[in-house]
Amino acid sequence: MFTVFRMLLMLIHLSCDLFAAFYNYCMILHRKCIDIWYNDNLRTETDMLTRVAKKMKNLPRHVVIIFGAKEDTICDCVRIIGWCITLGIPYISFFDISGFLVQNENLLKYELAKRRPDLVEHINWSKPNAGFTQNGITVSKLKTRISLLCPLDGKQEIVSLTKTLAEAVVTGTIKPEEINIDLLNEKLNSRRIPDPDMGVIYGRFCSTYGVLPWQTRITEFYTLPLHNTLSAKDFTYLLEKYSKCEQRYGK
Repeated sequence: MFTVFRMLLMLIHLSCDLFAAFYNYCMILHRKCIDIWYNDNLRTETDMLTRVAKKMKNLPRHVVIIFGAKEDTICDCVRIIGWCITLGIPYISFFDISGFLVQNENLLKYELAKRRPDLVEHINWSKPNAGFTQNGITVSKLKTRISLLCPLDGKQEIVSLTKTLAEAVVTGTIKPEEINIDLLNEKLNSRRIPDPDMGVIYGRFCSTYGVLPWQTRITEFYTLPLHNTLSAKDFTYLLEKYSKCEQRYGK
């Protein structure tokens, strides 16, 4: 009996390995097809986005894309940047838990310039405290501002700020009563960008993966299965859901 169960377990493992290999092959093929479609149908894609946007009552000002465990995100970022610029969304943030995008910012810029050279002049790359005037008004109002985020910009930023404020209180640099919500907002929003209105999560779980916990208090989150490659149609569908959402702000 033990031998039978052992053979059955081996067959199950073999079947799972074969399925995983077939699935990975299909995903590679799907990715190639998406890239071909994207390059050959850019005008059709732009027309569709423009047509759908005119029907929406409300578009987000700031969209955050969360890559929970997704690999090969550069192509997705290039597509999403193009869609947001077409729709007139002024702020885009990309967050991945591994820090891949932050470490490969130059690669993203290279791929963007290669695939969509028409977009380069419409983009400002967000750096902490760079290119801003008072009240968070950017020097170039017509450009879309892109931020690349990692765990250091999420929960770890709150932890670091807490330690810094605690040390400041001990040394007498700041008084405890001076620590309030306005101070925290100022310190935690070093890029001077509005809080995200809409979040799109790639991942195996329905989780924000620690992205900007302070700034996403009223963000509307939507999830996508990890194996899905986001298309313009999928993106507009999520925007339509957001457009129909009523923000009640806890009321």
